[in-house]
Amino acid sequence: MSHSMPLLRRRSTGSQSGSDHETTFDVPSIRATLDNSVHMDLFKKEVLIFIHRLKLPRWRAIPFTEAPQITITRISGALTNAVYCVSPPPKYLHHGGYRNLPHVPMETLASKGGAKLPGSQMAPIHVPLLLLRVYGPNTSQIIDRDSELALLKRLASRKIGPRILGIFTNGRFEQYLKSTVLTKEDIRIPETSSVIAKRMRELHDGIDLTLEERIAGPGVWKNFNKWLPDAKHVLLKLDQIAKYQTLDPNGVAPPWTSKSILRADWNTFLEGAYRYIDWLEIQTGGASGARKKLVFAHNDTQYGNLLRVDPPVGSPLLLPVNEHKTLVVIDFEYASPNVRAYDIVNHFCEWMCDYHDPKRPQDLRSERYPSDEDCFRFVESYVTHNIDSYENMEAIDAHINELLKEVLIWRPAVSLGWTLWGIISTTLPPEAEEDADGFIDIGQATGPESKSADAAVGNNQDGNIMAADPFDYLDYASQKASLFWGDMETLGIPIPDGVDMDKAMYIGKPWKWRQ
Repeated sequence: MSHSMPLLRRRSTGSQSGSDHETTFDVPSIRATLDNSVHMDLFKKEVLIFIHRLKLPRWRAIPFTEAPQITITRISGALTNAVYCVSPPPKYLHHGGYRNLPHVPMETLASKGGAKLPGSQMAPIHVPLLLLRVYGPNTSQIIDRDSELALLKRLASRKIGPRILGIFTNGRFEQYLKSTVLTKEDIRIPETSSVIAKRMRELHDGIDLTLEERIAGPGVWKNFNKWLPDAKHVLLKLDQIAKYQTLDPNGVAPPWTSKSILRADWNTFLEGAYRYIDWLEIQTGGASGARKKLVFAHNDTQYGNLLRVDPPVGSPLLLPVNEHKTLVVIDFEYASPNVRAYDIVNHFCEWMCDYHDPKRPQDLRSERYPSDEDCFRFVESYVTHNIDSYENMEAIDAHINELLKEVLIWRPAVSLGWTLWGIISTTLPPEAEEDADGFIDIGQATGPESKSADAAVGNNQDGNIMAADPFDYLDYASQKASLFWGDMETLGIPIPDGVDMDKAMYIGKPWKWRQ
């Protein structure tokens, strides 16, 4: 469809095209690995050592002898990494700590609001909170950390996301934003959902893609091709282990296999995936059609990555026109070029999740997927955000309906990607070995009752900080695969022979299968 004028007339969001307007940020880094499996007392000392080596502002004033007074708290909601809030000793939170300034006259300190203490030259320090991110043990095969850091610097040049303060081998320190993390119920509130849509539109329009990124195409297929070999390797290991295990007499579920995860064997799963990809290319006008619609996408807007910032008094964010900007998206580890519809429908799929469920945080509740009304409201807010003129309502309605259709046809791509992610994120048990008597020792099975090495960290300030992670990545992958097959049938795409469609999951309907 051709138009004599742009479909929608939009106001400028303040972004500038071209790399000439981007600023280069130098972030201090060290080659050192932080061990977050040690006792909390030792962990605090190691964290402070890393802070000093990275020369983080203000924190360097805290002596090592005060390490026990640091507070480190796990921030729940992150699956790929262990994420913590690092707080200084209490006296440094309210200008109670002091540092020596031997070469500054006391009169100067007093004139600048410094403390004038008898017989000394001291100035008050306010040490800010830090966000500490320690990468999960299996993430190196999922995320290219060099590319991620380059992306974060790129975002910083546009003032998007928290500031990166320091980098070490298996993690980083970031600016801590005083905020509240959204919940699974928050994102369902109509007003909040509309704000998320607006912020997503601003992100999509705020970062210009390079020519190389456009040529490479949607990031979902780049990850799909990258993760396939690793997923196949994990599934082969699981099938090998399953040969030596049977149903436990106590009723514990049998070990996972490739067929129980994918609802089909590996080759049948691939056949279904490529049937969908071929069908999608026809629907979207081929690879060139998808490249034309690429934007910079976050690709992981689950509720735990959405913060509502608490602005300080006098902040421009308190103005009614900027109220929606108090919502901030974090964690850009999976960000990449994708079509708008992929980022939108990935967010819709996150409505089905409850990552804080104490027993089964991996479960997908298909009946909680947004209703048609919810989807329309979100897409309408997205399309109409920052529009100056509503002179062509028919064109606007057409754009909304077109995007809603794209959301539906890209939904299986979301399930495909997270299926592979769940498989390669799991921790395999030890290699099966045969002892001198011919018995097989296969170690602990990887199944619904197994523990992931990407362990959750509790708030226990006195003991070991590592605790069992109840999130079962293989169970999650199996549910994503079930969603994929259900959407294939819904879209009318032929299902290969050999798929267990009795265990397919359909959007909007309660799901009865758990493994």
